[in-house]
Amino acid sequence: MKIQQLRTPLYLLGSFIAANLSAQDAINQESMLLEESVLTAEQEPGNFLVDEQEIELLQANDLSDLLSYESTVAIGGGAAVAQKIYVRGFEDTLLNVTVDGAQQAGELYHHQGRVQLEPEFIKTVELDAGAGAATSGAGALTGALRVTTKNAFDMLEPGQDVGALIKGTAGLNGDDSYKGVFSAYARVNENIGILAAFTRSTGNDYEDGNGDTVEPTGYDYERGFIKVNGEFGDHEVSLSYENLHDYGTYYQRPNMTNFTGTYILSDQEMNRETLSYNHHFDAGNDLLDLEATLYWTSSDYNNHLNTTGALYGEGELTSLGYDLRNTTSLSDHTLTYGTDLRMDDGHGAQQARGSGSSDQSASVLGLYAQDNWQLSDALLLSAGLRYDSYRHKVDSGLGDGIENNSDGFSPNVSIEWEALDGLTLRTAYSMAYRGVTIRESFFSGLYEHSEDMDAEEADNFEVGIAYENNGFFARATYYVQHIDHYIDLVDVGGTYYWGDSGDARVEGYEIEVGKEWDDLRVSFGVWEADNTLNGDKLNDGNLGLGTSIGRTWTTKVDYSMPEYRLNTGLRARLVESESNDIAADAPDKKGYFVTDLHANWQPFEDTPMTLSLSVNNIFDKYYYDQATYGYSSRTGDNIGFPSKGRELVVSVAYKF
Repeated sequence: MKIQQLRTPLYLLGSFIAANLSAQDAINQESMLLEESVLTAEQEPGNFLVDEQEIELLQANDLSDLLSYESTVAIGGGAAVAQKIYVRGFEDTLLNVTVDGAQQAGELYHHQGRVQLEPEFIKTVELDAGAGAATSGAGALTGALRVTTKNAFDMLEPGQDVGALIKGTAGLNGDDSYKGVFSAYARVNENIGILAAFTRSTGNDYEDGNGDTVEPTGYDYERGFIKVNGEFGDHEVSLSYENLHDYGTYYQRPNMTNFTGTYILSDQEMNRETLSYNHHFDAGNDLLDLEATLYWTSSDYNNHLNTTGALYGEGELTSLGYDLRNTTSLSDHTLTYGTDLRMDDGHGAQQARGSGSSDQSASVLGLYAQDNWQLSDALLLSAGLRYDSYRHKVDSGLGDGIENNSDGFSPNVSIEWEALDGLTLRTAYSMAYRGVTIRESFFSGLYEHSEDMDAEEADNFEVGIAYENNGFFARATYYVQHIDHYIDLVDVGGTYYWGDSGDARVEGYEIEVGKEWDDLRVSFGVWEADNTLNGDKLNDGNLGLGTSIGRTWTTKVDYSMPEYRLNTGLRARLVESESNDIAADAPDKKGYFVTDLHANWQPFEDTPMTLSLSVNNIFDKYYYDQATYGYSSRTGDNIGFPSKGRELVVSVAYKF
């Protein structure tokens, strides 16, 4: 059903929040310690939460460092600008990514990554894989990835009111890389904290496992971050601003070599600004536990030939939105319900093929509810529903005036049964609806939209089992997911349009077992995802959708020695060979085994200095990560970039 495009002035949102806060103050009669209350559908085994201790141990500098050893996740190799996140073989364009609640919508350029993160001040990274809870947000076809940043109270030591962190890192590989971090933070009073940070990192061309220099892969990053947080009895608030500026010189397609011999080096910039306000109010009763997020985020890129300065491509995506939810607990029910809105504006221009540009606007308004019903001590039923209204219009340029509007529902249901003490069985079915949105800046200046496109609709079925007892854990999930009416470029009479390219599917599993003692934790995992589009196996040419990745085995070993103030970790990943359907004569994607070692040491008990050492790819393996664009039938060779060879990463951090 088509309706007029929604126009919601921000003053209505402000008035609504203010009215709720006023009512909440009247309801609440006493102060209490604020506790976080977040409801989602029950997580299936295999989802993960990366905490700050893990991030500090890994000394992560990019997405590959941060997430490559997590179950169901793969990150492309090569330059950081080209790294994309794959969850169950599907690209992050289908994933709902948020930073402090701010959605990161759309894609700038399909030959580079779309998710920019600075790992240094990340507190947690949480993944819910597969279409799931109604609280995951609009259009979460393959799940939700939530990033939360640190605040001043996270950085301050007990009894400390003012502090600072200075850190220097050197990555020794090829022409080497360097990173400097400075942050200052303070408790303004007992309720308010402020954190400000600046990070600068530069890297030159790295060496692969054969010792050959991989060009061009150098980069220059500047990242600024400020966050003010407050705790006022029943209220917890935070206001954060993040500015990421990434610069490098690559070929026009930064994930590919100069395989044609005609590509020209181009100077490329990519930026992200995110402003996010979060407010949590717990009234101290079962009826009112309110969370509100208001955000603005803008991402842009430009790509200019460094010989003439001529434009190759540019784009900008801006989103303004909110999420307002309340949690009510009544008897055996815990119900979260709310509304969210995102309004997007996009601009794209290119001179790669002639010249073209496009300006677009879009919005999605959602209403949702998610209920957890504790049927008995051993049985939990979770069910939820979203309603989303999508509006999309080409305001000028290619396809001027074309509109695609739609409305749809996203239901989910799961049941979890604790069959025995520590043994839990779970089954779930969920659907996710995503109407037409602003998909990509670059292609928007090259290809028009079809009218009356069908919305993308995903369904996800899972069964899982988990067991935990006395430090031992084992969990497994089997899943099947379909994505109908996947929107991509389609050939209509020799002309390409954005349109319905068909139906995608994935079937797979993930297993993890491990044991935790006082100072030692060991885990082993395996996952495999078989992805297709219209029955054909995905390949590296399915940019924006996904690719095929071989069965992946992971090992994690963490050992701490508190008496020596030393933490160590080993990460190992074995990826089996995988057939490559990008061409009939394409060779298999080769398998590989990669191992990293990590250590953090505080040499002096009374001195807040930390020395860190990592040896990544310790066996200096030469390989192409299977999540990297690799083989080309046009050249009969790999046109993507091989992964880094052995890299020694050393850092010194001092907290005042």
